[in-house]
This record gives sequence, structure tokens and C-alpha cells, in this order.
Amino acid sequence: MKEQSLFFIALLPSRAIQEEIMAMKQYIADKWGPRHALNSPAHITLQPPFSWPVERIADLYQSLSTFASRVRPFWVVLNDYGAFAPRVFFVKPELSPQIKTLFTQLKKTLETELQLSSERKNAEQPFHPHMTLAHKDMPPTLFDEIWNDFQNRPYYRTFEARSLTLLEWKTDHWVVREEFPFGQKKIR
Repeated sequence: MKEQSLFFIALLPSRAIQEEIMAMKQYIADKWGPRHALNSPAHITLQPPFSWPVERIADLYQSLSTFASRVRPFWVVLNDYGAFAPRVFFVKPELSPQIKTLFTQLKKTLETELQLSSERKNAEQPFHPHMTLAHKDMPPTLFDEIWNDFQNRPYYRTFEARSLTLLEWKTDHWVVREEFPFGQKKIR
């Protein structure tokens, strides 16, 4: 059997915003217990986790590098909180035309060049960007309490999206495997 790794593709915010988001995740974990969201850096998922053959990693890198080279950096606005009640609580990015186009074009590229289709439960559902603060291990009974704690804390930040990030699962958490800068072809 061929060796496979688990990856996902995302936009990562600036270091300062990553630290703020991680502090919120830690606050939720310390106060209420949900810790699963701490397993990954703050991010906006563009392609959910997928298995990929290790011997074909160069194909994945080539496709992502070429794709990213055709994308111009753009600004992302994070504006307060949202939820997929009662199981997911998140920081809410605004759905700009740029982020929607990035998602749509990346999905098409992955499908046509790499035969990688979305493993989302409902691939036809609309793209709903978010930066998760609590999810899989958050009991629905805690949702209202967490929501009430955050609803009066305004959160507004912007960051320039400058690259696609490929993350890989390592034992018990996600790590950045590679970044693919927008507007530049990465040579390997």
C-alpha cells in the first residue's frame, strides 16, 4: 500500500491575528473544555482534509504553485463571530468577491489537474469561510454559554492574504508544510 499523508489547504492570517485567535481558542479550552480547535493554527479552510500519496507530493506542489502564481494578494476582513449552531463557533471573515473567486478557482483547479474533489459532506453547499474557535468536542449544551460570553466583544481585523498554505497532519496536530506565495512561481 502506498504511503499517504493527510493535508488541507488554507489561508492563514498575519502572525498577530494568529496569536489573537489562538488566545481565544485557549480561553475557550481553559474555561469550558473544548480543545480540538487548538490542533491547528488560525486559518480559513479552502480545501478540507484530503489524503495524498507521498510519492506524488511534487505534483501537488506544482499545481498549487502554478495556481498561486496567478492570484493577486487581497485583503480579508474579519468581522465579529458566527456559528453553525450548536456545534461550531468561529471568527467570521466577510465573503468578499476575491475570497469567493479564490475558493471557486482553487476547487476547479484541484478537480481538473489533480482529480481531487471536495470531501465536504455536501459538496454543493455554498462556501462559508470561517476561523474556528471551537467545534468537534464542544457539547451543544455549552454553545449558548460560549456565544453569550463572546457576543459583546467586538472583533474586527484585516489582513492581506499573500499565499496559499498547505498544512499536514503530524501525530496530533496540523503543521504548515508549505506556503505558495500569490503572484510568484515557487521553484523547487
